[in-house]
Amino acid sequence: MRCGVWLFPSASAGELVAAAVLAESLGLDEFWLGDEGPAREPFAVLAGAAGATSRITLAIGITNPYVRLPALTATTALTIAELAGGPERVILGMGAGGSLSLDPFGLVGPHPLASVRQALATIRSVCAGEASIGYQPVEHAMHGHLRLYVGARGERLNRLASAEADGAFVAGLPPFHYDQVLSWCRSVRPIDVALYPSVAFTPADVERSRPQMLWAVANAPAEVQRALGVEQDELAVATAALTSGNEKPAAAVMNDERLSQVMLIGEPTTVGRRLAELVRRHRPNAIGLALLQQDLASAVASAAAAFETMRREL
Repeated sequence: MRCGVWLFPSASAGELVAAAVLAESLGLDEFWLGDEGPAREPFAVLAGAAGATSRITLAIGITNPYVRLPALTATTALTIAELAGGPERVILGMGAGGSLSLDPFGLVGPHPLASVRQALATIRSVCAGEASIGYQPVEHAMHGHLRLYVGARGERLNRLASAEADGAFVAGLPPFHYDQVLSWCRSVRPIDVALYPSVAFTPADVERSRPQMLWAVANAPAEVQRALGVEQDELAVATAALTSGNEKPAAAVMNDERLSQVMLIGEPTTVGRRLAELVRRHRPNAIGLALLQQDLASAVASAAAAFETMRREL
């Protein structure tokens, strides 16, 4: 079973590449970067990491067909695979995009199921060197193999992943919802599942993560919001304030009880035991941690320590 980390691309490009190098040196198998609007460009960072590492899988988790043309996304990912030494080192995650990735560009993301399905088809066509909607190959066009994952929170896109993708990237959801989501991911075919809960290792991590975890609730299915007892009016007020830079309403919504339900909290040993429980229950192909910490080196090292505990428990 593979282990890895996911990072929000808000640190400098150099720090992100260094985190990938550190993750590989500590024995981790996957390094995921989010595509979160006008933050660091994740494809460029992974291109840099491709030349600085030799083994670790480099993954986009996730991009969407609204911000990026799917055919161009495919050739970009193929280029990173070429730099990395082979397609086995790259995963391209596709989804419908959330508010963080779409709102800064004034995008809404209509018809998410149809758009993601067509994006997968177009990317497959690029890889095969065949014409498709939105793509016409030319003599100098790139082609090759890509592993395609779908990252989503809702039923329809996770069922699409099971039917048409190579894997599902399950992140940004509370662990109590994993049973339902993984049943959708495995409803048609037994695809790979990468399970990536969010984590806070220290009290300082908890407070740093508290307002930001509101996005996980805001973009979650309605049944998750109801289970957490979050009202739509308080959610709207808090997300609007957070967008404008005021974290207080978001921190108030994400009280200790809710925060403990949407992420793993504790020292690496405690987190490792929780990961072992998740592995026993859900049997993912990969298990990872979504890191929101400011000190990336410390966060990656803590994640590696948590995986060591997990392996001992298993």
